[in-house]
Amino acid sequence: MFKVILVDDEYIITEGLKVMIPFEQFKMEVVATFRDADSALDYIKEHNVDIIITDVNMPGKTGLEMISQMKGILPDAHYIVMSGYQDFSYVKTALNLQVVDYLLKPVDKVELEQILTKVSHQLQLASLSRSPVVLHSNMLEKEWEDLLANKSSVWLGLSKEAEGFAIIPQTLLGQPLYFFLADQVSSNAIDGQPFHAPYQESYRSFHHRVEKQLFYGDAVLDEEESVFSYYEPLYRVIIQGNLQQILAELDLVENLVKTHTPKVAVTKQLFIQFIMDVFHLFEHLKAEDMTQIVAEMEEIASFEILTDYTEKKLIALFEQYRMNENVVKVLEVIGKDYQKELLLKDISKDLFINPVYLGQLIKRETNSTFAELLNKQRIKAAQQLLLSTNDSIEDICFAVGYSNVGYFYKVFRKICGKSPKSYRKQVMMP
Repeated sequence: MFKVILVDDEYIITEGLKVMIPFEQFKMEVVATFRDADSALDYIKEHNVDIIITDVNMPGKTGLEMISQMKGILPDAHYIVMSGYQDFSYVKTALNLQVVDYLLKPVDKVELEQILTKVSHQLQLASLSRSPVVLHSNMLEKEWEDLLANKSSVWLGLSKEAEGFAIIPQTLLGQPLYFFLADQVSSNAIDGQPFHAPYQESYRSFHHRVEKQLFYGDAVLDEEESVFSYYEPLYRVIIQGNLQQILAELDLVENLVKTHTPKVAVTKQLFIQFIMDVFHLFEHLKAEDMTQIVAEMEEIASFEILTDYTEKKLIALFEQYRMNENVVKVLEVIGKDYQKELLLKDISKDLFINPVYLGQLIKRETNSTFAELLNKQRIKAAQQLLLSTNDSIEDICFAVGYSNVGYFYKVFRKICGKSPKSYRKQVMMP
C-alpha cells in the first residue's frame, strides 16, 4: 500500500477526505493527518511517505513552503495542493514545485479520484523499476561473480523489508526476513557487513552469524566447537533416571552451549537428543508424543525459550510417569557401573528384593529387560567413544564393559543398524 498523509488546519477537511475518498481502491492508505506544516515535516523525517495532500493556507508555514522543505527529504513523493481560492501566484509557485495538481476547495471527488488513479499508476511503475532481483540461497560462486561483475563495492545486509538491488527471502527462526545486497550501508538493516569474494562462503558465514545472533541474543559468539564430545557423561546421568540430577546436567549443557555457541541446528539437535534420551526412559510412551516435541523444538526461535521449554517438558514427563524407586536405583547402577560385569541377581540382593520380581518391575516400567537396558547404555557409551576418540574398536568394546568383541559387534549392529566401523565412518564423513 502506498502511504498518504493529509495536511489541513481544518479537521473536518482531513476527516472528510478519509471518508469521501476510497483510498484503498488506489492501493493507498492514509497513515497520518496533521493540522500544521511543522508537524507533518517532523513526521516525514522519521517515516517514508508516497503522497502528500495539503492545504495552501495554514497558520505558520504555508502548504507551499512545507512542500519546498519536504522536497529535500522526499524528492520522489507526489504532492497534491488544495486551496480555498484561486490565486495565480500560488498556482505559479505550485507549478514550480512540480506538484501533481492544484485543486480548488471544495474538492471535487471525481477530480481527486482521477488524480489519484494517475498517481497510483505512476507509483506502481516506479516500484516495478526499483524492484530488487530475487536470488536463491544456494548461489554458486560463478553466479555471484556474474551478478557483481560491475560492482566496485557491495554491502550484504539482513532486514525485515525488501531493499537494495538484490534480495534472498528467508524464514529465519520463524521470522520472514530478507538478505539483501546494496551499494551502500543501510540504516534499516538488522545487521550487515561488506560483501567480498569468495562470495559463496561469505554469504554462508554471514547467514550463520546472524542466525546465531538472533538465536543466542546477548551471548558472546565464540568459535564453534563440537559439543557432542561432552555428551557421553551426560547420558550416564540421564540413564539413572533422577530428575534433579538431570536438571542439574541440563544447566551444564546450557552453560556449555553459551560458551561455544555452535550453529543453531547443532544446538537444537543437542537438546532434542537430551530430551529424547529422557523420553526413552519411559519406553511405554507413544512415539508420536516425541514427534510432537521434536516438531515444537525445531520451531523455537531463541536459546532462552529452548532451554525453558526443555526443562518444563522434562519436569512434566517425570510428574506424569513416576518410576518405581527400585527401578530408578537399577538405572542408577547401570548408568554408573555399566563398564563392570553387572548381574540382576547381585543388584536385587543389594536392594533386598526378589530378582524375578525386580525383573518384572523393570520390564513393566521401561518396556525393556535388564539386559536390554545394560546393552543400550554400553552401546550409547561406545557411540560417543567412536565419535570423540581414535581408539580401536576392540579397545572401545572392552572400555564399555564387553569381554567378547564378536558379541559387541552383534549387539551394536542390532541397536544401531550398522557395524561400529560403518557407524564411525558414516558420522565422520564431511
